[in-house]
Amino acid sequence: MMWARLELSGEQSALVAGSIEPDNLPNMHLQIEQGRLCLQFSTEKIGTLLSTVDDLLMNIKIAEETLNSSEER
Repeated sequence: MMWARLELSGEQSALVAGSIEPDNLPNMHLQIEQGRLCLQFSTEKIGTLLSTVDDLLMNIKIAEETLNSSEER
């Protein structure tokens, strides 16, 4: 079993966390620590780990872009 932990910081960490939380799988744990989005998860295969990180980063990017675009209006 492999574990990964992503830590991202930013002004909108809590809002981004809320927007990606519905996508969490049973092997994922998401929390906000000191203004940082912290996401831990485990997988059996390195390919699955890399795909999961890629998907999460894309979802986070989309969430941030959506929040920024709604602030501009």
